[in-house]
Formats: sequence, structure tokens, C-alpha cells
Amino acid sequence: MAEDFANHLRTMQISVATHNRKIVRIRRIFGTLKDYLSIENPFGSSVLLRKEREEQGTLVRRIAFTREQEEAIRRELDNPHRKLMNKAEIKVVYYIGMYTGQRLKDCALMQWRNIDLEQKRIWVKQFKTGKEVLIPIAEPLQAVLREARKWQTDTYVCPKVAARYQIVDERGKEIGDSLVNIDVLRVIKWIGLEPSVATPGRKRKATVYGFHSLRHSFASFCAEAGVPKAVVVSILGADSSIIDRFYTHVGEEAQRAAIEAISGGASTTPEQRIKQVLEYVNSLATVSTEVSHIVSLLFGK
Repeated sequence: MAEDFANHLRTMQISVATHNRKIVRIRRIFGTLKDYLSIENPFGSSVLLRKEREEQGTLVRRIAFTREQEEAIRRELDNPHRKLMNKAEIKVVYYIGMYTGQRLKDCALMQWRNIDLEQKRIWVKQFKTGKEVLIPIAEPLQAVLREARKWQTDTYVCPKVAARYQIVDERGKEIGDSLVNIDVLRVIKWIGLEPSVATPGRKRKATVYGFHSLRHSFASFCAEAGVPKAVVVSILGADSSIIDRFYTHVGEEAQRAAIEAISGGASTTPEQRIKQVLEYVNSLATVSTEVSHIVSLLFGK
């Protein structure tokens, strides 16, 4: 029956990740019942899972916005002719995403207790990872948040968006995140981008542009500005594949230096090596300082 179910999933045109997630969830159910089973976990076999290589050549990655595209989003959010539910609050959500690199849920459910407008700091405990990050507030975001103060009705920065995000259906299933995501995608369509594309072997389209693209953009802009990877990690809250994607060249440079070292192409005197170590230590000492300035350097007026 487990094999039949896995084969059935293979006919459903779903992604490898979705297929494997369904198998693993059922595997866990049987895992909790192990004391009552006289057989091995029927969903424990690795052959029930699909391989990532099955999607090689068809995998679609999220695309980062360019600076011009982000500027176009800001213009459209200020365009009085564009109509959107809770538009003023959606603008705030977008600005938080642009200038902090945080995920949609963290931005939509941001609370005033996490914002210090006087010290220009935002504190976030990320819903997905539980990581805590402290981020300086860029000037454009500061202006938008001060405007948002005027409509404060409860603890949420964007109360209507927060209420919409937390909607559940009659079965108790959370559907609000999808509703807010639809609102966000509408703004992206305003600037002429198609959020989703058809993918071979899948029934549903894959998202290439979405709110999460702001997180990619943030990492991209930091890499372009020469910001140390450690600083970006301290802001985004995780050493994720997003950061690695834009900081691959750092690894390549280190590899090149290693090859030069063993081939004799990078011979140095002991004094030179000591000087290099001291310069490296000094650069590490500036990381905490750069955290305080990074947002304003990248996005400030």
C-alpha cells in the first residue's frame, strides 16, 4: 500500500519536495505507533522518496528584484490610481521587507513593541527559525513607520493586514497567508512582472517573483556593496542558500588563494603574513560596526 501510494503521488505532477514531504509526514505517524506495530515502518523505505536530480534542468529559482524594479514597486504603491485592499498597510509591509530582508509573515505580523523609532532599531524573532535579529531602520522605512503610527489601533504595525493574515476557514485551516500573498503579488504584476511560470512535470506554476524576492534582493545588494557575509547573516538571521547564492565568489577567491599557496605562487615573508593576519583581525572587529550602518549605506537617502 505504501508503494502504491508513492506511485500514485508520482502521477500527480507535484514537485519532488512536495512528494517527499507527504511521504515523510506519514512515516512520522507510523513512527509514533512503533510500539503497536509488528512490522517495520511501511513508509520507512527510501525507495518511496524521489531524488532531487529528477528536477535537474527544470528547477525554477526565485529571482531577486533589481533596484529599478524595487523603485517601480514603491512608485506604484504611491500611485493613487492603483486600487488594493489595505493598500497603505501593504506599502508598509513592502518597505519592511525591502529594508530589513525579513520574510512575509515577520513583516505582516510586525508589532510596535519590536520597533524603536527613536533609536532606529527593529527587533525580530523570526517565525520560521526562531532566530532573533536586531536591525537598524533605514531612513525611508523610518518615514513610512512614522506615518503608520497615525493609524495605530492595536499592537500590530499593520492591523488590517495582520488580521487578514490570521484568517482560518471553517475547518480551522490557516488561509490568511495565501490571501495576503495574493495582495502582494498584485503589486508585482503592476510593474509588469509575471510572478509564476509553467514548469515541466508540474501541474501548478512555480513562483519566480514574490515577496521572498525582496530577501534575495537584500542579499544581492549587500554583496554588490562588498558587505561581509557575516553582517548579512546577522541581519537575515540565517546562513541560508540565499546568502550563499550571492557570496559564492568569496569562496572562489579563497580557493584560488589556496591553490596559489600550494603552487608557490603566493610566497610571502613571515612579516607579510603577520601583517595579513592583523589586517584580517581588524576587519572582523568592524563587523559589529557595519551592522549598525549597513541598512543606511545600502538604502538610505
